[in-house]
Amino acid sequence: MGIDDQNKPKSCTSPLAFNSVFDPLNPIGFFESAFNFASQTTDVFDDSQVDAMEKKIWSLLEDIKKKKRERKGELEEEEKKRLRILEADGNDDKPTDDLFPPNKNNGLDMENYSWTQTLEDIVVQVPVPFGTKKKLVVCDIKRKALRVGVKGQPLLIDGELFQAVKVCDSFWSLEDHDTVTVLLSKCNQWEWWKSMVKGDPEIDTGKCEPGVRRLDGLGYEAERHTRKLLFDYGQKCKGLPTSEDSPEVLKKFITDHPYLNLPQPNT
Repeated sequence: MGIDDQNKPKSCTSPLAFNSVFDPLNPIGFFESAFNFASQTTDVFDDSQVDAMEKKIWSLLEDIKKKKRERKGELEEEEKKRLRILEADGNDDKPTDDLFPPNKNNGLDMENYSWTQTLEDIVVQVPVPFGTKKKLVVCDIKRKALRVGVKGQPLLIDGELFQAVKVCDSFWSLEDHDTVTVLLSKCNQWEWWKSMVKGDPEIDTGKCEPGVRRLDGLGYEAERHTRKLLFDYGQKCKGLPTSEDSPEVLKKFITDHPYLNLPQPNT
């Protein structure tokens, strides 16, 4: 056997034990030991395989760098989420339990509408384009759902109500050709609603106050006119006399529903 044959690396296909110590101050020493061991016990680094092995090693290094970049991105995203949570916790306008303080009339001012409430009913005000005619208004009141909008345009409200309402005692009216006012009579008149439509932001009902006026911002005459229109529309829907037919009908309604704060009709 010649000298070259004696120095030729042994070819082995069985698993071999490799012992070494990794020194963080000299990481290259660990890899030198590993490569030397592989070259002395196998033929993975001989002339016929060295190029392929080099490519595999470079591929391994690229995979390691890719995983490190991905992990770095994950850590950065986690840090951003943590900062967002801390920022939200420090926002005094919104409690950490995600409940909003109610507006002055026990409801909430939303992007497309505002709503207020007493324990007995809900009043929803939906702005529509100025000049809108009543025949173009879409207002569908169901026991557990509400749809409001203008024909030919996306609905401004379309969802499931927080709780059931009495359809026969609920009605709507178009005010000043730019606002749809909806009155919803609650079935359960012993509980505050957290939202008008399920899925919308919820209010802290612990801060609701009974006995507030919901249309006081309109002024006396505007409130009187609005209440009267809402009452008459509801009477028409039920096939009952309106205030135009008999002023006594409205007077009796005021007596039975003092919480609505309806002005006395002219006689």
